[in-house]
Amino acid sequence: MNVRGSLATISLVLCAIGGCAAPDGGDPSGETPAEDEPLDLAVDSLDIVHGALRLTATMMDGSADVSVRLGSDCDHREVGGGVSTRSTLVWSLGDDDVADAIGCGLVVRARVRDGTRHVNKVAELGVTVDMAAVEVASAEDGPQLQSVATSELGIGVVFASVTGSARLTTGDSILQAAPPDSEDEDPAAGDNTGRFTVPRIDFARSVLRGWLLHLDGSSFVTSLSVGGTSLQSEPQGPDEPQAEPQENPPEDPPEEG
Repeated sequence: MNVRGSLATISLVLCAIGGCAAPDGGDPSGETPAEDEPLDLAVDSLDIVHGALRLTATMMDGSADVSVRLGSDCDHREVGGGVSTRSTLVWSLGDDDVADAIGCGLVVRARVRDGTRHVNKVAELGVTVDMAAVEVASAEDGPQLQSVATSELGIGVVFASVTGSARLTTGDSILQAAPPDSEDEDPAAGDNTGRFTVPRIDFARSVLRGWLLHLDGSSFVTSLSVGGTSLQSEPQGPDEPQAEPQENPPEDPPEEG
């Protein structure tokens, strides 16, 4: 009996029944694994629609098969949802997705077919945050915003001319200033500097819902940028009433003869 021939026959039968791995760990289908290439993508606009951040971008040789994930060293989970073509991407992100993107950035991945192979075209989009004081008559007498930066714990904001009992209020939290640190203290800032850490979810909700941040009687509007494009919005004062439009304005009274 030819033992070697019998073993070869058994192996062929088993492969036919259960399938066999391709040599060197290759794809059993024989298709070459997709490669990563740069995706030419530019963010055209950011706006807020129905409480979500909507990103509109233009792609060069993109794809309708697109995913948007968290970047950096974060868990690369998919975020938001939307539609795309080879040239256009429209994607929306909710509260939690925006909060995570602030610390992680975004990665857009388009799966493109190039001849007989697939290519993953990838674009990384940085997400940065910003704040500005709402213009009021007494703004010069209140807290002065010094810096805004993303940290591992949240959004670090520094104010000058802050009282010791000041509290920064967001839509969800009342925050106390961090205790002064002699090693990090800026001598030029004096003793009236307040350092606060805003949770990312609070900052995201402030941006998406138009909530102002309040400190010592002053108000601050939040914003962000994605891929170098800023969210355009008009801040409103804390107690500024909205004028109701008049569909049929009253007619002028008739002149007396």
